Amino acid sequence: MEAFLAAARQPVLQEPGELPFPLQTGQFEVSQKGNALLVSAWDETRQLHRRAIAIAEDRPDRLTLTIEKFGGKLGTLVLYDQSKPSSAPLRKQGERHHFREHLRGLLRKQFPGWRLLDLSADLDMEHSLSANYPRALLRKGQCGVAVIGAAPGPAEPAAALTFGLIWLDYLRRREPELRIESLAIFLPPPALTATALRLKWLTGAQFRLFSYTAEGHSQELDLADCGNLHTELRPAQPHEPCKLHPEAETTAKGARFRGLEVPACAPGELPAAIAEMARLRSAEAPDRLNPLYSKRPEAWLESQIRRHLEAVDATLQTAPLYGQVIAVAGVDRGIADILAVDHNGRLAVLEIKAEEDIYLPLQALDYWMRIAHHAAQSDFRPHNYFPAMQLRTDPPRLLLVAPALSFHPTTETILRFFSCNIEVERIGLALEWRQMVRVLFRYRGAAGPT
Repeated sequence: MEAFLAAARQPVLQEPGELPFPLQTGQFEVSQKGNALLVSAWDETRQLHRRAIAIAEDRPDRLTLTIEKFGGKLGTLVLYDQSKPSSAPLRKQGERHHFREHLRGLLRKQFPGWRLLDLSADLDMEHSLSANYPRALLRKGQCGVAVIGAAPGPAEPAAALTFGLIWLDYLRRREPELRIESLAIFLPPPALTATALRLKWLTGAQFRLFSYTAEGHSQELDLADCGNLHTELRPAQPHEPCKLHPEAETTAKGARFRGLEVPACAPGELPAAIAEMARLRSAEAPDRLNPLYSKRPEAWLESQIRRHLEAVDATLQTAPLYGQVIAVAGVDRGIADILAVDHNGRLAVLEIKAEEDIYLPLQALDYWMRIAHHAAQSDFRPHNYFPAMQLRTDPPRLLLVAPALSFHPTTETILRFFSCNIEVERIGLALEWRQMVRVLFRYRGAAGPT
């Protein structure tokens, strides 16, 4: 242990379920007592005293000690060097396990009389459950409650709802003898409003939303009183075609080709720049590792759908079309979108993904609910959207468009919780979408192949 501490630049001591203790001079002590080592560490608010009896694992980047607890129970204590990149997984795991134990305490207070059957903060790739969001199952008699929580760390707390719905569906299949009718969601305050707005459009369970603090306090929120929908309608900016190439368009900054900005150049050099992009950003490109080919695949797919919209949905008008209509504050979109209208004046939101994304359904819901809000308020005509059309005020259609093999396996699961007021359709495209847009399947709602 002395050799490890001497070699480590930033030694850290961590016990599973607890936050780590940086071992700074004057804040730790190691002493021998009989056949054991007494290991102590402390900071301004905490202290730890453990009796180490053996070395369980000795590696260059970590030292795992076997410790003896009260009653003769054994546990582990880990020393690692925080300055080494290999320590990052240990640090993240420690933070997750610490919040898992914090969630355990919150559940004792909010669900007295319920038995905790399951509590985990480990990765479960088979069932698409993230290690960033601890999950639990509570039981009382024949009733069960699924629980999901999110720590206020780097992982996006609002994404916990996605994994909560997956967890709830999994538990209902795993525990058929239980009536699991509720999903309890524990979130830090910044994520509450976005999640509450989503829950208004979800069905199939009783959703309970809890706010918590680092001090261990928590309270249940009234979903009917969790803030208003904040949304900003941007001025209408239909795409302007560029005369230099049928797949290029003029932008405020210059020109865009197949969804990618043309590098800045003098006006006289623009034709040559677009010609070079047409050679490198094409289905027959000689170099598929070139950034001009690989960058922004969603934007490329969006440009293809704009040019071949009738192949995706023949009921939609091919022009005008609008992109990024709504400014969604505090939401990382990461998704290309198109706002279109059919021949009867009903709006349609097309959410486009070129690669698999587990967050697609709920991120699309964020955008759809804002479009539905502005449609109900008749806000689009005053902002010069679809000036030649009489727009309807009923909720728009939601079309999720992606290559056929790029829908995440949990997409159907999450869509089963969508309200029947959301008319959603998944449209799977052939893999060669860069060459031609061809639809392989269309599924309404949560329907899937039979």
